[in-house]
Amino acid sequence: MINLDDALLKLLSDLEESSPNFTSSLSEIYPITFTINIEGFKKIFISLDHQASSIGFEEENTSQFEIKGSIKDFIKTLSTRKLHKQLITGDAELAVVFFNAVIKLDIDILYLINKNFGDIPALMTKEALNIIFNHERTHQNKEERKIRNRLRKLSIRMDRLEAMRDI
Repeated sequence: MINLDDALLKLLSDLEESSPNFTSSLSEIYPITFTINIEGFKKIFISLDHQASSIGFEEENTSQFEIKGSIKDFIKTLSTRKLHKQLITGDAELAVVFFNAVIKLDIDILYLINKNFGDIPALMTKEALNIIFNHERTHQNKEERKIRNRLRKLSIRMDRLEAMRDI
């Protein structure tokens, strides 16, 4: 059976490695205990501290706040990077501060995927992110795409010329 506490500690060390300001950002909030309650699943109880962090499914009475919602609510929260107060019970101010600290960490997800799963999943994730965040709908007009492509090429040429001038 997987030891969840060891998995959490490994995740925290990986996050620390992939995000330069991870430790300093979260050290201001530590210690923190909270519950994630996704409809249809068991509650997840998480406790984060400098020395002892834990995660589990056994109820703890010490949770400072609970984030409760459906899977759709959680996906929407992560994609929009906004935590709605309707999802929070308990210390809403601490929940918002914690959420904002985590969102602003600038975690290199591709690095983590490459480290833990290999090159091919990382490449697939990169392509999926490119598709999700670079919709062709914004450049549906072929003429607009051609103009943007020309501008990009001109910009690259100008950068090269400036670099040669500085040599």
